[in-house]
Amino acid sequence: MTFVRSKRKVVTFAAALLATGIAFPSIAQAAFPEKPIKLVVGFRAGGGTDTLATALAKEMETILGQPVVKEIKAGAGGGKAAAAVKKAKPDGYTLVMAVTPTFAFNPAYAPKKTPYTKDDFDYLETIAKAQEAVYARADAPYNTWAEMLEYAKKGNKLTYSAVTPFDKLLTKYVSKKEGVTIKSIPTKGGSGAVKNVLGGHTDLGFSGGAFIKLAQKGEVKVLASLRSERLWAAKEAPTLRELGYPIAFEAHFMIAGPKGMPEDVKAKLLNAIREGSKGPAVQEILKKLPFVKEQMGPKAVQAAIDATYEANVKMVKSLN
Repeated sequence: MTFVRSKRKVVTFAAALLATGIAFPSIAQAAFPEKPIKLVVGFRAGGGTDTLATALAKEMETILGQPVVKEIKAGAGGGKAAAAVKKAKPDGYTLVMAVTPTFAFNPAYAPKKTPYTKDDFDYLETIAKAQEAVYARADAPYNTWAEMLEYAKKGNKLTYSAVTPFDKLLTKYVSKKEGVTIKSIPTKGGSGAVKNVLGGHTDLGFSGGAFIKLAQKGEVKVLASLRSERLWAAKEAPTLRELGYPIAFEAHFMIAGPKGMPEDVKAKLLNAIREGSKGPAVQEILKKLPFVKEQMGPKAVQAAIDATYEANVKMVKSLN
């Protein structure tokens, strides 16, 4: 009986300490992270996104003091990875590295087939941005977008190497608006589109950066920037919006997590991403890839995704 009463006193004393904010080390809340973090990459191994993810994971490990383990889940323009991460516990231990169209285009283009919405995630930070463009071979019988349309309106049917679902939508949109025929040809990757254009298999092509060195050599000419701004490698080429189309397609390489992550966890992850992006491993990769380093911040990322999503919804509706 004496032993029981003593035990109750100890328990009562501990409860009193906790009530005053004094906690025992053994029951104190562990600081995040206390175990490895999984980074699900939405694109194929060895590609630009995966290469960037590998470098960033290495830098983040040093900052966070825990392993950042990659898992490749490619497909659906990053959609498979996003769908998997949406289901994860929002504790910061499962993140996705994809691109903004994964969240701003996929749900707008195929909402019934996309198992998530743009509002299912906490957006953390961007690392870099691509340089999306429509281009043609150097000896094409037109030098500008306007000349390309004039050529097509004379009855010349054009073909376009389509790398993303957006490309198919774009060609339909332009064809309908301008009264021309531009047929999209499904193509694997920007490098495949470049080969098609250079080989004369298609008249036009899409690329997020594979065209840059060829443009600098004078082997291809850029007709339009698909981004909301002009491209650093082809400043003379207007954007689609400048040409009168209220649309844009721009990939920001970014990291997000399931909706509902604690604020302190998000703050630590955001710091790790930002500081990690400055690290030598990431900087070395950015020197080799045709991407521009970028850090938008969570609010700007959310705003960009919201605005682009609404524009994509309007474009899809106009074609139905």
